[in-house]
Amino acid sequence: MFRYTFLVLGTVFLVSCAQLGSIVQSGSTQNEEISPFASEITEEDILNQFSDVPFPPDTILDLTKSVVVGAEENWFGQIFFNSNRSSNEVFSYFKDHMPDTGWFLIMEQQGNQIFLVYEKDLRVAIVNIARKRAGSEAILAVGPRAQ
Repeated sequence: MFRYTFLVLGTVFLVSCAQLGSIVQSGSTQNEEISPFASEITEEDILNQFSDVPFPPDTILDLTKSVVVGAEENWFGQIFFNSNRSSNEVFSYFKDHMPDTGWFLIMEQQGNQIFLVYEKDLRVAIVNIARKRAGSEAILAVGPRAQ
């Protein structure tokens, strides 16, 4: 199982060539005109790019670490995020809501860190949740399933 996990994570690193931060508009410089109709992209807009994964409420993305290729239901990569909710609440949220978007639970493990492994079509998703004093840290890695 660990070899399978490392294979998936290795594949994710190889196929990940675009950073999630590139989705976010860069700030304007002094020479640029700002359109009164332009709207700022929010974290909610970014999270909506990944419609096949339900993110818990109070999710705060770490765009400096996250690396993603694609969007909608055809993306691969790693999304790092923090939550103001406890690790048990984040675990319960994923366990309750991932099946709603077509993901099937393959494995779960709880200890100092929590792991959930899901499968959908030709992809595998690994949710790694770390306990913190206040809230939790998590990594969602999605990659192609080994054939």
